[in-house]
Amino acid sequence: MKRRSKHAAAAITATALLLGILLVVNLISTQIFTRLDLTEGKVFTLSKASRDLVRNLDNKLVAKAYFSKDLPPPYNNNKTYLRDQLDDYKAYSGGNFSFEFVDPGSDSVLEKQAQNYSIPPMQINSLEKDKVELKKVYMGLVFLYQDKHETLPAIQQIDGLEYDISSTIKRLTAKDRTKVAFLQGYGCPEFYREMNNLRTVLERNYEVRSITLNRNQVVPAEIDILMVVGPTEDLDDWAKFAVDQFIMRGGKVAFLLNKVSAELQTSQARPAPLRIDDWTSNYGFKINNDLVLDRKCGMINVQQRMGFFTMSNAVNYPFFPQISAFNQNSPIVKDLESMVLFFPSTIDTTLAKEKGVTITPLAFTSDNSMLQRGRYDINPMQQFNAALMKEGPFPLAATITGSFKSYFENRSVPRGDTTVPASQLTVMSDGPETRLIVIGDSHLALDTYASDPSNIAFLLNAVDWLALDEGLIQIRTRGVTNRPLAEVSEGVKTTVKYANILGPASLVILFGVIRWQIRRRRKNLEL
Repeated sequence: MKRRSKHAAAAITATALLLGILLVVNLISTQIFTRLDLTEGKVFTLSKASRDLVRNLDNKLVAKAYFSKDLPPPYNNNKTYLRDQLDDYKAYSGGNFSFEFVDPGSDSVLEKQAQNYSIPPMQINSLEKDKVELKKVYMGLVFLYQDKHETLPAIQQIDGLEYDISSTIKRLTAKDRTKVAFLQGYGCPEFYREMNNLRTVLERNYEVRSITLNRNQVVPAEIDILMVVGPTEDLDDWAKFAVDQFIMRGGKVAFLLNKVSAELQTSQARPAPLRIDDWTSNYGFKINNDLVLDRKCGMINVQQRMGFFTMSNAVNYPFFPQISAFNQNSPIVKDLESMVLFFPSTIDTTLAKEKGVTITPLAFTSDNSMLQRGRYDINPMQQFNAALMKEGPFPLAATITGSFKSYFENRSVPRGDTTVPASQLTVMSDGPETRLIVIGDSHLALDTYASDPSNIAFLLNAVDWLALDEGLIQIRTRGVTNRPLAEVSEGVKTTVKYANILGPASLVILFGVIRWQIRRRRKNLEL
C-alpha cells in the first residue's frame, strides 16, 4: 500500500510540474513571438520585406476579413492560414496593424458592408448530409488606411497570399507610385491589346501607360521606367535620341528585343529590320543575329496527316528553350527555378567593360544547346540533330548598371517636325548611375505566350529591380516552384517500381519477425 501511495504521489507531483511548466511557457510565449518553420523556402514565415513593410507603417492600418463560418474543405484551411498570416503581420507591426474577422452570415447590414468594399458573395459546393449543395459564402479581405481602402475580393488559395497582402499594403500606403511606360509604334505590340496579362499584374503596384515618340516627342519627365518591347520596324534617329536622353536623365530601361523575326504559324524566320547594334553597343550590349536551339525545351502541338485523318501531336521544340540555369547572385532570378523563352537570341556581353559599365548575365541556356545563324529553319517537323547541341551555355538576359555616355555626344540632334521646345534639345553627354535590363526575347511579354507564371514572375522581378524595389521580388518568387521528375534509366525505374510494391510489405513482415523474436526471448527469460 505504501508503495502504491508513493507512486501516486510521484505521479501527481510530475503532473503538477508539467502543468506548471506549460503555464510558464504559455506566459512567456505571449510576450515573445517566434516561429519554427521547417519548410523549404520558409513559406510559412513572413519574409524580411514583409516584416520591414509593417514595421515602417507610420499610421494605423486595419484589415477586415469577411469570412463565413463553417467553410467546407479546403476553404476552411485557407481561413486558418490567413489568420496565421495576419497574426504575423500584427506581431511585427509595433501596434500599427490590426485585423478582425467578420461573418456576414445572414446579416443584411454586414453583407451590404462587404459588398460596398467590392467583396461579393460566392457560390461553392458543400457536402452536407451526403449531398452536394451550393452554399453562399464570403471569403474577402479589405485593408483600411486613412481615407483609402484596397480589397482582395476572394481568397480561394494560399499560394502567393503573402505577396498579395504585402503588395496591397505597399500600394495602399505609398505616397507616390512608380510610373512605367511602354513604347508604342515602330511595330511594337499594342500594349492594351496584346499585353493585358502583364499590364494587369503591373498595375497592382505601378502606374502604367503607353507612350509614342512620333512628332519628335520626348519621354515624359515623370516616367521612371521605359519598356521597349518587340519593335519590328527600325527605330528612327529621333526615337534613339529620346531613349538615349531618358537614360542620361537617370531613367531605367528594359529592352526586350528579337533580332530574328520568327512566325511559328508559317514556320518562317528572317532577320529583323533593326539597325540598332551601334546604338545599343554604346550602352554595353548587343543582341546577336541568331536563334537558340536547346535540347531542354518546351513542347508544341503539330498537325500531322495520317491517311484520311489529321492527328495532333505534342513534340519537343528546341526553339522554345526551357531555362533553368540562373545567376544565383541576382535578386531578379535567384529564386526562379525555370522559365520558357520563345525564339530567343543571345546577348554579346563583351562590350560593357570598354564602356565603363557592369553587365551581369541573368539566364543561360543549357550545355546542350546550339545556334542558327544566317539561314534560319524553324520547321517543327524537321529532324533535330541532338548530337550537335553541345555548344552552350549562352546568355539570354542580362542587367547593365553604371553611368552611361550618350550615343549622341558629338553628334547633331535629330530634327524634323518637332513640337519639343528648343531648351529640351540640348544633348546631355552623360548621366547619373542607372540601370538597364536586356532580354533577347520579346514574346514572353505577350498574352499569346505569357501563360507560364514563372515568366510573369521574371518580368515583374525585372520591373521591381529597375524600380529599386527588390523587397517584393523575394516575396513573389517564394511560391514559384517547379519540380520535374528526374530523368533516370530504365533499370532505376524498374528498381524503384518493385521497391514501392514489395518494400512496405517486406518492412511489415520484418517488423513482425523482430517483434516475435523479442517476445519469445522474454518468455524464455521468465521461464
